[in-house]
Amino acid sequence: GKTLIANWLLKEAILSNEVDGEMVFFINADDNFRGLVEKIELAELWGMHMIAPNHNGFMISQVSEIMARMADDGSARGAVIVLDTLKKFTDLMDKRMSTDFGIIARGFVSAGGTLIALAHTNKNPNSDGKAQYSGTSDIVDDSDCCFVIDSVSVDEKNDVTKYTLEFNNIKARGDVATKLGFSFEKKSGQQYSELIESVEWLDKNHINEILKQTNIKKELEEDTELIITIQELIKNGTSTKDRIVKNSHSQTGESTARIKKILARRTGDNYDLGHRWIKKIEAHNRHVYSVLPTP
Repeated sequence: GKTLIANWLLKEAILSNEVDGEMVFFINADDNFRGLVEKIELAELWGMHMIAPNHNGFMISQVSEIMARMADDGSARGAVIVLDTLKKFTDLMDKRMSTDFGIIARGFVSAGGTLIALAHTNKNPNSDGKAQYSGTSDIVDDSDCCFVIDSVSVDEKNDVTKYTLEFNNIKARGDVATKLGFSFEKKSGQQYSELIESVEWLDKNHINEILKQTNIKKELEEDTELIITIQELIKNGTSTKDRIVKNSHSQTGESTARIKKILARRTGDNYDLGHRWIKKIEAHNRHVYSVLPTP
């Protein structure tokens, strides 16, 4: 979603007159011919420039030279250059090349320009399950701001798939949001213009609620077998805590500690929060459970 969101943000900035579209140069080096044509049509509609390597004599190798020249002659001020994707313009795994590119980029930015570089993440997430930047640390170290995009949820309904994204800030100079959220909807046969129009900016509360629901869904999937076992036991008359734990252990082989944890986690009266049974405390502190009806 990085190219999609970058285009949407540029469109919003241009149409609201925050940015002069004539000064925006989106260098698209990561697209097929059809995708390029669709994006050029939209760029022309918004009033910005979409540039592709190997068209009209333009080459990727010229980009660093152009940025350096713009910094020297003063034309960098107010200009926005987007590189999609960064690995086409420098070797992200080569420390020296990354450093050299960073020096040129810093000169361009210091002269009043804005450089937006889109890059890939590693295939393997970090220990927290979050995506991580792929390359040497030099690019991140030399940047003023870096966001890493994570997919929060993918919901399929009929022929529409809704993607929710979380942008996490890993480097910031100045007053920059630590977290941002976006969503977009994809369907078969969709035009890129329709995809752009489906983008929504989500506030922090909205993204946190989606994260919460996604985590609940994930936990429910992990606990499915045990939840079904406990529900069947309750329906068949095994409704006290001790007997539920003992019989669940006997049927599934799960540890009593995990069974007690799931029993507590799924107790409550709100189905949307992952609750699956209700508890009543009767005489002599007997914990008696009944299955929560499915809405």
